[in-house]
Amino acid sequence: MLNFDCRSMILTVYLSDGEQALTEVPITPETSCRDVVEFCKEPGESGCHLAEVWRGNERAIPFEHMMYEHLQKWGPRKQEVKFFLRHEDSPTESSDQGGCNSNPFAVCN
Repeated sequence: MLNFDCRSMILTVYLSDGEQALTEVPITPETSCRDVVEFCKEPGESGCHLAEVWRGNERAIPFEHMMYEHLQKWGPRKQEVKFFLRHEDSPTESSDQGGCNSNPFAVCN
């Protein structure tokens, strides 16, 4: 049984481009992107990453990113963002610093 408090939410992650297969992941302030990927992928599967899509733009989310904080930064626009488990290595894990200047649609304060 999962224990939810006021600092938890559910993140919907689509498991394919068709948006028909999905899973709902409980998110707390301690949940990293890596945790979400581990929750969603098949046992033994490797080379997956989490991507967010907003207004037709896709961005790989770094594994160390804290997902609760990330969703909070989207504010009311978080309903416009979709998250997908991509069954391939992240294109940004080794090169992207994940900063606001490197991401054209980052939500930065």
